[in-house]
Amino acid sequence: DNESRLLIQNQYFLNETSLAQYIEWDALARVFFVNCNFEKVHLLGKVFGSCSFQNCTFNHFNARKAKFSSCYFEDCKITNSDMTRAEFYDTHFKNCEFLGVDLAASDFDRCKLESTRFFKSNLNLILVEDVKVWKSKEWVEIKDFSSFEKHLDE
Repeated sequence: DNESRLLIQNQYFLNETSLAQYIEWDALARVFFVNCNFEKVHLLGKVFGSCSFQNCTFNHFNARKAKFSSCYFEDCKITNSDMTRAEFYDTHFKNCEFLGVDLAASDFDRCKLESTRFFKSNLNLILVEDVKVWKSKEWVEIKDFSSFEKHLDE
């Protein structure tokens, strides 16, 4: 499955123009980012389909109203970023940190969160549907936001 993916390693993206060559029809599809830094990249309303991010950092990242479908984030740090009204569908987060991220009114649907933490982030009005959180060596299903928030505090 990885053969048809575009692999981008050890890149530093300063603003969205450095990423423009990979965006088609307002979407990034089947891109595998490894050890990449995204600094002040604005991808308002863009669609990410089947993208993977491994050991990446996002700072002052703007992904308002962006859609992440079947994506995978591992060992990623997202800081001081605006992801309001972002939609995450069938997306897996493993060993990730959100620090100072505005996730207000974002939507988590059929997502998995494994060793992922949220610090000083805005989680107001988040919609949670069929989300699983890895706790005590098993997946715990989250039915609504109140139980989602409860599991984040542990």
